[in-house]
Amino acid sequence: MGYLLEILYDVLFHPATAMNQIAARQLVGKSLVVFIVSILLPSWAMWFGLKSTSLGYAINGIIVMHMLGSLLLWFSGAALLHLIAEFLGGRGSAMGLFAALGFAQFPRIFMVPLWVIAALLPEGIRPFVMGISVLAILFWVLALHVSALKGAYGIGGIKATLVLIMPFLAAALLVVAVVTFVSVQFMQWPQWS
Repeated sequence: MGYLLEILYDVLFHPATAMNQIAARQLVGKSLVVFIVSILLPSWAMWFGLKSTSLGYAINGIIVMHMLGSLLLWFSGAALLHLIAEFLGGRGSAMGLFAALGFAQFPRIFMVPLWVIAALLPEGIRPFVMGISVLAILFWVLALHVSALKGAYGIGGIKATLVLIMPFLAAALLVVAVVTFVSVQFMQWPQWS
């Protein structure tokens, strides 16, 4: 347990060193524990917050779907990022990246205290503070993803960032292509000629 706490400390305060060690040692078991806790704690807080609202009847299903979706995204995301990193000349292992990406989710646990603080604030600024806290955690997790890619593949920060954003760029290009195709087909209908 002490070793895991040391790694978590390093993930928070020395991410480059931590991600190098996690990827090199392929700490998949510890990563799975960190990932599950990092997903469960905010979900549990969400369950308590939403069970008395109009979504209370569906909250259990929402949490189960969130857990399954997060696990699926972790597995598939690690595979896709590994493939892209290899294409861009990175040398590392998929298991090392998988372990590092699991640890990269750790800052999510800080959403719970931030939401508690936001709940104590006046009603008018509560959504703003909650939104800012979610964005801050999101950017922190993304920065740790970049560190994970750098540590797992020995690539620079720019290349790691490129690896991380390439799936989003590809999805955006696909959406543009589909919209363009549909628009062209729609404009060719006889009523528009």
